[in-house]
Amino acid sequence: MAYYNQDDALHKDAAEMMTKFASGEVPLTKFFTSDYVFDETVTVIECVLGRHDLAVRVGEALRESPRTEILLIDKDTFEASWKLFTTSRGLSFTDCTSLVLMKALGIQAAFTFDRHLKALGIRTMP
Repeated sequence: MAYYNQDDALHKDAAEMMTKFASGEVPLTKFFTSDYVFDETVTVIECVLGRHDLAVRVGEALRESPRTEILLIDKDTFEASWKLFTTSRGLSFTDCTSLVLMKALGIQAAFTFDRHLKALGIRTMP
């Protein structure tokens, strides 16, 4: 969200990171996100920021990007995420789904400003 929202306090940091991805300075073959993160992102932009135009633009950018894959939360991922959620304090259920997917797919780093993931030892960028 910070990348697309120029009013976000973290926009500059997000934009600099995207430039590094685009230039190859930070190697990246693909972005992965989940349908839950997609939902959170467009919902916050729509309902909190009141920016329907931006919510649609961000949603379309994520859906159409050849470098982005939106992963769907299936029953097994949901159940593993629920188990993690019930034993973890301070994590959203969406955070738990991200952690379960990252572990299952061997994803080593997350492009996020989420302090919860960083506190769990996940390598975050920027």
